[in-house]
Amino acid sequence: MRKYLSNTLVHWTGRGKNDSSAMKSLSTICNEEILRLTFCPNYVSQSYNPETAMVCFTDIPLWNAKEHCKKFGKFGIGFKRNKMIEYGANPALYTTEKHFKRILHLSSLLSKMIDLEKDREWKQEEEPYFFNEDETVAFQEMLEFLQEYSYENQDQLDYVTYYQREWRIAFKSLPFAGGNTVQQPGMSCFYIVDGKSYSNFKFKKTDINFIVLPFKYWREGRKLSKKLNCKLKIYEFSVFM
Repeated sequence: MRKYLSNTLVHWTGRGKNDSSAMKSLSTICNEEILRLTFCPNYVSQSYNPETAMVCFTDIPLWNAKEHCKKFGKFGIGFKRNKMIEYGANPALYTTEKHFKRILHLSSLLSKMIDLEKDREWKQEEEPYFFNEDETVAFQEMLEFLQEYSYENQDQLDYVTYYQREWRIAFKSLPFAGGNTVQQPGMSCFYIVDGKSYSNFKFKKTDINFIVLPFKYWREGRKLSKKLNCKLKIYEFSVFM
């Protein structure tokens, strides 16, 4: 395996949080065995900024993750890449400003597909734009993995998102557990907190390679790693660059 690739997809929990909050988030994920999906903008342009419910990972190896962790924190949970792929994880599809107009055209076409796919008594198969449900859904799912190459179309390293090496699991790509269907690993579901509905993704303990956290949280990490039967990695000893 090349040193710049990893068999583990890491979900970091510390973006915009202090260490205490990041540790709490990591503990919640480990104890509940679910990842909460958040709404993330694919593009930063005001003219096109769809938000998609997803959970994000990176395939940056720990030994190269220091720059990444400056933004996303020092607390993470590493999942087996092949298992996440089985669940529907896919690398983000990065596109540059040059191709942005094409994305707008694709979005416009998708809007037509959604509208024309609706049941109508007078719809005929020979209509020029006839799409079945599977074709429309597939188009929607592909667009959920799009990510702009750089923030605000700037080339400076601080703005380039391509270096995040992002992977995603998107809500619409997951089988849904609703009604009488029990949520199994690899499925999404809704839950209610304070009257608001949130989506989540369920995994299982054997999907995890390791958890990583700073040395001062070693005791909490040891308890979690024993519960999950996974490796415990200390940030200061595992992240070098």
